[in-house]
Order: sequence, then structure tokens, then C-alpha cells
Amino acid sequence: TQALTMLNNDFILQQARFFAERVLEQAGPEQQQQVRAAYRLALSREPASTELQSNVAFLNRQRDAHRQAASPALEALADLCDVLLNLNEFLYIN
Repeated sequence: TQALTMLNNDFILQQARFFAERVLEQAGPEQQQQVRAAYRLALSREPASTELQSNVAFLNRQRDAHRQAASPALEALADLCDVLLNLNEFLYIN
């Protein structure tokens, strides 16, 4: 239940939005650059090619899901940032 709380918590969702705005400011509108920037900021590494492809696909699906929003691309990026903030790799030191 803690994992679901982290994914759905208002504070975490707001932080994901701030994170997405930062990524958008740094990377611009190109999705591959956004994914790379988000990984560098959150995980201090570049995404693997499979991660890059799957995350770009995720952004496209989420943008379609948010097509009624004022900024579907930002909403999709905020969803991706929420996922990154909830990864074990982000939460725990190895």
C-alpha cells in the first residue's frame, strides 16, 4: 500500500509536475531529449535504448489519454516523472 500511496499522493504528484516543468525547460519539446533529461536528473544516468523507446511510447500513450487537458504533453511528462520518482532506483541507495 505504501507504493500506491507514493504514486497517488498529492504532494508527490505536485513534485512530479514541478519535475516535468524543469525537464521541459531543459530538454525542450522533443520526447527523446525529455526522457534523457529526466533520467539524468532523477537517476544520474542515461536511459538504456529499451528504456528510451518504452518511455517515449509511454509519453505518446499518456499524451493521447490527456488530449482534453490544456497541455497534454506536459501532463504526459508529469506522469512519466511520477513513475521515475517512484522507481526503486530513485528511492533506495544501492
